[in-house]
Amino acid sequence: MILQIKKKSPFKKINFVVFLGIKLIGELSALTASVLWSISPYIFSSIVTRIGSFNLNISRLLISSFLMFFTCILLQITLSTNVNQLFFLVLSGIVGLVLGDTFLFKSLKEIGPRYTMILMSSNPAFGAIIAYFAFNEQIPLVGILGMIITFVGICLVVYQQNGKEKAKYNITHKGIIFGLLSSLGQAGGLILTKYAFFIDNIHPLSATFYRIFPSFLVLTFIGILSKRINTKLLTHLYNRKILFLLVLGSIIGPYLGITFSYIAVTNTQIGIAATLMSLQPVLMLPISRYLQKERFSIQSIVGAFLSVIGIALLFLKDLFLS
Repeated sequence: MILQIKKKSPFKKINFVVFLGIKLIGELSALTASVLWSISPYIFSSIVTRIGSFNLNISRLLISSFLMFFTCILLQITLSTNVNQLFFLVLSGIVGLVLGDTFLFKSLKEIGPRYTMILMSSNPAFGAIIAYFAFNEQIPLVGILGMIITFVGICLVVYQQNGKEKAKYNITHKGIIFGLLSSLGQAGGLILTKYAFFIDNIHPLSATFYRIFPSFLVLTFIGILSKRINTKLLTHLYNRKILFLLVLGSIIGPYLGITFSYIAVTNTQIGIAATLMSLQPVLMLPISRYLQKERFSIQSIVGAFLSVIGIALLFLKDLFLS
């Protein structure tokens, strides 16, 4: 009697992994964007005090625009698009990157990073509500539960950090309004991006270029009128270390981060994508532990644990319930 042993084909495992990647491309892209945006602040923080936040914002948008443009040329990615799609892409950049970031900086100045990040955590809620009316996106109960648990986890992580801020900043109505407007701007930018996608297909790099470059032009115009762009910027750019960090941060942040955010919002629901892209405070915990030797508090551990549960529910939603 000859026994025949059937070997499991490794290709089945590969096919399953590919299936998961395609099925969860929106969620995975949103998580990737969040990871990238968790790294870039540590790069920019070492140079922002030398060139200023406004000059930093303009510089990173300019560098990432050039990188995006030349990448499209090298890879022969078409930059052509119709007028309606171009309008929504440009508008999404202005709403999200210009207005959203401007109110973000104002909120940071008024009430500090801790409370600003908590207010920014309302971004997924704004996005989900607007997307419901704009695209009739209905998130199942398990998805809503995952968003709520993730939001609570993020708030726990953020609220315990930077305890010394309490003496430095006061919660003001103006600061709260700035924070909510920033969150609304970020959500609005995502909604407008998805509108552009529905008009016609466009490569993620092309879409990102049309979001970033017009935003750079608008910020430059504002900087000239307000005289916030100073000649010291050119002097600092001659410093190889500053230029290297600017380029590196621009690649990780706007160039790759915004590209993955576009892939995310065009492949999953706005609320889900926004929730996953709001995970920076949680993802920054191990980075802070490694770079700044910060200790984890019980509260931050619980917050991170809740965020992981929330993320698992969001992925579960698309795997089994969609």
